[in-house]
Amino acid sequence: MWNLSEEDLFLNASFRSASDAIAFAGEKLADRGYVESTYIAEMQQRHEQVSVYIGNFVALPHADVQDGNLLKEGMILIQVPDGVNFGTTNKRQIATIVVAIALKKWTQLTVLQELALFFSDLENVRKISDATTKQEVIGCLKLAK
Repeated sequence: MWNLSEEDLFLNASFRSASDAIAFAGEKLADRGYVESTYIAEMQQRHEQVSVYIGNFVALPHADVQDGNLLKEGMILIQVPDGVNFGTTNKRQIATIVVAIALKKWTQLTVLQELALFFSDLENVRKISDATTKQEVIGCLKLAK
């Protein structure tokens, strides 16, 4: 599993929409020096084309890496205790965990698979959703290695 630092974790976030959550995630990826700001719009476009919601209360917003938009590989995790809808009004897909990634193509495929496997266990989702400190989140992720 990818190593996350405390600076890559955002707890107790709240969003009105998936678009707001993706924008926040993209801004944080850019703030951390992982991507150019153009990556944010590409993340939004990807979600509009194919939902980034993977089930079990988890969304994995990302974009295809284009020339120049990836500065260095990175990932952030956002805890959203009240959840945010990544679906529609009729088909709600509530995410309490949003993991935004900015990785090279082959790394991205591997990490997406690892994240999907990790979050397929609802106990892992619960632990991260209920964590009150960044250290708790990091500890849970380290146990997955």
